[in-house]
Amino acid sequence: MSNLSPHLPAVQPPVFFDVTGTRWHRILNAFLASTLALGLVLGVVLPAVTAPLQHAPLNQTPDYPRQLLAQQDLKDIPRVGYDQGNEIFHRIALVERRDGIDYLKDPFSNQVWREATAEEAATIGNKPYALEAYGLPPDRTLMLTFDDGPDTRFTPEILDLLSHEGVPATFFVVGQNVVESPDIIRRMIREGHMVGNHTMSHIDFWAHDDAFNRQEIIGEDRVLRAVDNYASRLFRIPAGNPENNTLALLQSQQLGYLDVNMDLDTRDWEYKPGTPIPAPELDGLGHVMLVHDGGGDRTATIEMLKKFIPKAKAQGYRFTTLEPMLPAAFVPQHSVTPGFQDSLTFGALTAYLVTPNVVLTWLFWFGVGSLTILTFLFVLLALISNFKQRKRKWDPPGSTDWPFVSVVLPVFNEEPVVRKTLDALRASDYAHFEVVAVDDGSTDGTLEVLSSYAEKWPQLRVYTQANSGKPAASNYGIAQSKGEVIVTLDGDTLFEPRTVRMLARHFVAPSGTKEIGAVAGHVKVGNRRNLVAAWQSLEYLSGICVTRMAEGLMGAISIVPGACAAWRREALVKAGGYSDATLAEDADLTLSLQQLGYSIVQENNAVAWTEAPLTIRGLFKQRLRWTYGNIQTLYKHRSMLFNPKFGALGLLTMPYALVSVLVPLIFMPLTVGVAVLSLARGEWQAIALFSAFVMATHMVISVVAVLMVHESPSHLLIVPIYRLIYEPLRAYVVFGAALRALRGSAVGWYKPQRTNSAVLPSSITDNHPLSPTSV
Repeated sequence: MSNLSPHLPAVQPPVFFDVTGTRWHRILNAFLASTLALGLVLGVVLPAVTAPLQHAPLNQTPDYPRQLLAQQDLKDIPRVGYDQGNEIFHRIALVERRDGIDYLKDPFSNQVWREATAEEAATIGNKPYALEAYGLPPDRTLMLTFDDGPDTRFTPEILDLLSHEGVPATFFVVGQNVVESPDIIRRMIREGHMVGNHTMSHIDFWAHDDAFNRQEIIGEDRVLRAVDNYASRLFRIPAGNPENNTLALLQSQQLGYLDVNMDLDTRDWEYKPGTPIPAPELDGLGHVMLVHDGGGDRTATIEMLKKFIPKAKAQGYRFTTLEPMLPAAFVPQHSVTPGFQDSLTFGALTAYLVTPNVVLTWLFWFGVGSLTILTFLFVLLALISNFKQRKRKWDPPGSTDWPFVSVVLPVFNEEPVVRKTLDALRASDYAHFEVVAVDDGSTDGTLEVLSSYAEKWPQLRVYTQANSGKPAASNYGIAQSKGEVIVTLDGDTLFEPRTVRMLARHFVAPSGTKEIGAVAGHVKVGNRRNLVAAWQSLEYLSGICVTRMAEGLMGAISIVPGACAAWRREALVKAGGYSDATLAEDADLTLSLQQLGYSIVQENNAVAWTEAPLTIRGLFKQRLRWTYGNIQTLYKHRSMLFNPKFGALGLLTMPYALVSVLVPLIFMPLTVGVAVLSLARGEWQAIALFSAFVMATHMVISVVAVLMVHESPSHLLIVPIYRLIYEPLRAYVVFGAALRALRGSAVGWYKPQRTNSAVLPSSITDNHPLSPTSV
């Protein structure tokens, strides 16, 4: 049964339409069930993952450290054990007074560590706790400690240097860097170095709550276990200075970690890149020396160490890890079996820290690569296609039998604009044509305007029907028409006088082995009144003049715009006319013709000027309908995807259209999130580079398009701000279309509000007045 019969109802439901009306409820129920299940899992997993790995019998509530510290002035904490000045370890000791003696004891077990000396007791006075320093490095012993790594650039260089010199060291690593560079940690441990905890993200403990602080320490411990079966209870406070970071000191102590400070600070982090760092002077005592392998450019640090290590050896110093100083309980373990919580922590952090960057990097290079290849491929093909079209010799009018053309004009509530559309058609320089206008149940004065115009112009025939949608109105017009070539346009579209002739000539002298089924015209924005319209004008120009011209040369045009197109009547009948199964009936019909073996060509000289939305809201609504319709079309004709039978159409054009939907749908939230985080961290260079690259390639396309059809160079002014409209628009239409598909609701013929703002350029109207004299 042919869809070209008048008033024939739809023979199939729209693509994605949910005939049961229950799909959305099932999706919501599945989402709620998944959320509940995830909540239950997290309720079990999170407490286990964030649980301390060492357990003490007393004072284990997260708020205990702050409560204890609040019992006295933090600026006046008694300090004990600072005898020689190069003590390395620090801890908070509770003071217990018995029989006139002050005892220093562990806040978390009540174990007495030692008696306070008389001098220390005097210093302590009646204070409830004291800060104790202890642990002296052996004389002529150097313990190199590196903070803030691992760094993918500098840490391997440092490890190479240490290996060359036979020097072991201790690395206090940042957990985020460990997750991002686990192989470097494995190398450290394999080469005999020691590793300690420097928190997950090098935090300021005073700036965060207790739960966050605890997880910063516990999380890194679990990561080290998962990375290389390594358990370390060594802890160094970010930025050091335990005297003023007592919260970090006490919270780490509560969790069972040993605070490790240093006594020889190179302050290498203060030196700007390229500034030499002086090697520290040695005095014969043992020292724990601080340098950095991460957190900045460490080139100068490496150069300093190249001189310092041989110099220290020459003075009789030996290098070791911290192990000679450590109590047995705090020596790191190398063969710990990671638990489920450890692996889960590492996996979750990898997904959070590594996967987004990997995906963003992949997308960056995929975007750069595909954009570069496709841009230059399409530009080259478009130029070749344009050259061939310009060089082609056409028979002059009258030298051959030109086809009779039926211009089919479906309209719905087009009273403000339809008279101007008819005036433009009436000025056509093509002699053998008729206009079949179909009023689709308009509620304004559209039918009266058409009927009145037909009284004065016999080439116009007017029909009306109950409102059934644009595809049905178009099919009705085709069924009532007489021409062997059908030209279609919209109610707000203004044809240039030569447009019908430029379309029709392809059916007089076709080229290629395949019979031409349709000719796509060149649609331009005829109301460039503001930025929104100017943006659309550039989009139309670059999309048609470059992309579609290139696709035409490859035989891969996927959309013949209904606003300016010519169709072989025989092909329309075979395809069943316009289908109402999608909202992109022109794209749907285009693919149907190519499935039947017809070819599609582009004609840039067949120009139609259309009325584009002048507001962001109108633009977004229009593009949502187009995008949803194109997705419906891709799904309906999915058998053509990746099908070599359809050449570049099936192997390039359609797959790229699919990718342009799926990639934003899947990766856009991740990309935006990573970009925001990168900008928040001040890492804007990659984003700026990619944006500049995209703008440059778009500029190339736009310049070629402007030159190809001799358009105004003013279009190029839009290029720098093009993405500011394009990216939000793309996000809205992709996710909006996906939501519509999931909901499965029917969507009617959307028509933007007409403003009667489209006009033909004066250069055209001066030579071809839009008046009855051209008939």
